[in-house]
Amino acid sequence: MRKLVILLTLSTLVLACKKDDEPRSEFDVINDWIYSEMNYWYFWESDLPAKPSTNQSPRDFFYQLLSVEDRFSFIYEDYQELIDLLNGVSLESGFEYKIYRDANTTDGIFLQLSYIKKGSPAEELGLKRGDRITAINGNPLNTSNYRSLLGDTNAPYEAAIARHNTSTDEFDALGNVQITPITFAENPILLDTIYEIEGKKIAYLIYTFFSPGATEKDGSYDAQLRDVFDGFKANGAQDLILDLRFNSGGSETSVKTLSSLITPGISEGDLLFKKQYNRQVEEYIVNDDDLGPEFLNVRFQELTQNIGNELSTATVYFITSDRSASASEVVINSVKPYMSTFIVGDTTVGKDAGSITIYEDDNPLNSWAIQPIIVKLVNADGEDYPFGLTPNVPLEERFAVLRPLGDTEEPLLANALAAIGVQSSRISVPPHAAELSTVGSSLDKKPWAGKLLLERFEE
Repeated sequence: MRKLVILLTLSTLVLACKKDDEPRSEFDVINDWIYSEMNYWYFWESDLPAKPSTNQSPRDFFYQLLSVEDRFSFIYEDYQELIDLLNGVSLESGFEYKIYRDANTTDGIFLQLSYIKKGSPAEELGLKRGDRITAINGNPLNTSNYRSLLGDTNAPYEAAIARHNTSTDEFDALGNVQITPITFAENPILLDTIYEIEGKKIAYLIYTFFSPGATEKDGSYDAQLRDVFDGFKANGAQDLILDLRFNSGGSETSVKTLSSLITPGISEGDLLFKKQYNRQVEEYIVNDDDLGPEFLNVRFQELTQNIGNELSTATVYFITSDRSASASEVVINSVKPYMSTFIVGDTTVGKDAGSITIYEDDNPLNSWAIQPIIVKLVNADGEDYPFGLTPNVPLEERFAVLRPLGDTEEPLLANALAAIGVQSSRISVPPHAAELSTVGSSLDKKPWAGKLLLERFEE
């Protein structure tokens, strides 16, 4: 089946002058375009309100259109910047973090670094997972100022760093570091390795988001993903742990790639998941000679690097968090009809929906993009996950002290190893395991958070 690339249908707007010949504003034209596209693509199109006044900002106009069921559609002022962000390219320091309240103060907070990105400014500065940022540009972080201070981190800034001292079990102030953000392309393959424990070879992959490459037409990340599994297969991996705790969504293309690398007993064309659009879009697809009903079915690929048949128990062990969403959930839910799954971590978000990026690249007067939910998803057995996927071993990563990723005593990994039956692993929860009060996470701001980014079709 040929690769179907969605190019946007650009609505032709016939703009009539007002009765009094008052010239229309730039916002009027853009908001007309927004309403036209939403009226066609939006999954909840039948719930759209009567057209609001177009004489307001596109952002305000767009959010007035959303269904009460929709928490994830959004609008972005620069479509090219959004495209870059969706492919993991952004101006950044090179780490993700969680925001916690500081129990030793009245309103203080700190950033706990969740992971450091390879080749980033943060890595070059020697920052580590578990480090804390307690102040930015000399200002201690608190509940009143942290949003504005984080807004200053697109330019060079100074961060006060604290690090856990294993001897004293205290956090030592390391002083300030000068961080200069750069335009950086994150590789979603954060860590891949094979453990040999008690005669078993266990493959482990941390995958942070779903993207085939750093640009829309680049397939290098998916190619690297296939190479990783080729290595797992060549080295005789018998069990597989997929760590999606930091993965809040991404591309349908990469969902097909990863699912096709892990599922046993599949052939080219076996059903991965089904799409459900609004009435008018689905009617168009079904009746189109080039698309037809088959376009609603997303199918596995037959990949030589697939290790599903090599796994000792036809089970994949997943690590999840309360930020694991959409594309991550699609993979877990879609392989369930074909194999067993075992989840360690937190209940996932429960976003069984997909979106597309809609923009006018031939209109220099309109730089806006909209990212509406246009589809709902079910697996081959018709199962969805509106309330998330429940773990077999519930465990939140809300620890004051974080062990390095890949350390076999890191609690989430240790529990996955224990589920496999490796006796030398242990279900270990560190001191202060649940003492932290969460304020937020940098993952919440990712443009793909809670979404499956669909391939596009040509009308």
